[in-house]
Amino acid sequence: MKELKQIVERLQPLSCEKIAEGQAICDQLAKPLGALGKMETIYARLYAMFDGDIRLSKKVVMVYVADNGIVEEGISSNPQDTTYIVAQNMLAGRTGLCAISRHVGSDVQVVDIGCKKDVMPHAREKIRYGTRNILHEPALTREEGEQAILLGYHKTLEKIKQGYTLFGTGEMGIGNTTTSAAVIAAILGLTANQVTGYGAGLTQEMKAHKTRIIQQCLDQHAPYEDAFDAAVKVGGLDLLGMVGTYLACAEYHLPCVIDGLISIAALLIAARLAPSVLEVCFASHSSTEPAYQLVCETLELEPMLLMDMRLGEGSGCPLAFFLMENACYTIEHMPTFAEGQLKKEDYIDIRGTSE
Repeated sequence: MKELKQIVERLQPLSCEKIAEGQAICDQLAKPLGALGKMETIYARLYAMFDGDIRLSKKVVMVYVADNGIVEEGISSNPQDTTYIVAQNMLAGRTGLCAISRHVGSDVQVVDIGCKKDVMPHAREKIRYGTRNILHEPALTREEGEQAILLGYHKTLEKIKQGYTLFGTGEMGIGNTTTSAAVIAAILGLTANQVTGYGAGLTQEMKAHKTRIIQQCLDQHAPYEDAFDAAVKVGGLDLLGMVGTYLACAEYHLPCVIDGLISIAALLIAARLAPSVLEVCFASHSSTEPAYQLVCETLELEPMLLMDMRLGEGSGCPLAFFLMENACYTIEHMPTFAEGQLKKEDYIDIRGTSE
C-alpha cells in the first residue's frame, strides 16, 4: 500500500487563519452576526480552500458503478442487472441525478469500477466484475481494495486537471446499502439491528432477512483490524472508489459533497485513513437510513437539507452545489455595514442562540 500511504502523508489541513478571514468577511455584512447560519460556515471553509478566490462553476458528481455478490442472498428487491441498466441510463442522461445536475449546471462522470457487465465497452478500468459474496468470503483482497481507492483517486485527478473544482460522490450498485451498513457496523462496533434500514425499498419481512444476513457477515469476518480491513471484507468497490475521490479533494483542498448512506460510509473509511478529509467534505441531505444518522453523529456532520430523499445516485450533491454557490454569491454581493449605512454595534451576535 505504498502509493496510498504516500497520498495520505501528503495531505495538509486547511489554514485556520484563512477560515477566520472568511468568517470576518461574513461578520462585516449588514446583518446580525451569524444571521446567514450555515451559509457563513460554508463560505468560510470555501474561502480557506480557495485562498479567497472561490471558484465553483465547474462541478461534477463522480458516480461509481459496482455490483455486489451479496445480492445472491436476496437482500434487495431489485435484480442485479438493474445496476447495469441504470448506469446506461446515466450515460444517456436519463436518471434523476442527471436531471437535477442539468438544472444546476453540473456534469456527471460515470466510473465503471465493478459492474458485472461492461458499462463502457472501451473503458476496461474496473477492478473486477462485482465483489465476492460476503456471506461466504471477503468481498475483495487487500490488493483489490487498494486498487479501487487508487482508481477513484486518479479518476478524480483527471477531472481536477480538466479544471473541475467542486465534486460530489454518487454510486449505482444493487446491494450497496447492505455493504455500506455492514462496513459502518464493523468500523463503529455496532450490530446489524442498529444499522439496517429499508434501502431502496423493502418489506418488513425483507428488512428482517437483510438484517440477519448482515449480522452473519459481520460475525463471520470479525475481528476487523481497521476501517480498510472492514471495507475489503464486507464492503464494496463503489465505497472504495469514493474514498479515492475524498483523498484527491483533500490533497488539492477542493470541496467534495457527499450524498447518502453509501457515500457517508465511504467517508467514514476515508476519515479513518486520513481525518483531514473531513475538512473539505460537506453533507448534502440527511438520509433516512439509521446508519447514516449514526455516522453523521460520529463525524459531526450537519447536512444542509432535510428532503426525505432516498434516490441515491449522488442526487443530493447537485442540490448542495446550488446552495454552496448561492452562499458565495450572497456573501460576496451583500453590502457591508458601512455600505448599508448601519452600525455593527447596534446588532447582537445571534450565533449560538436558539432563536
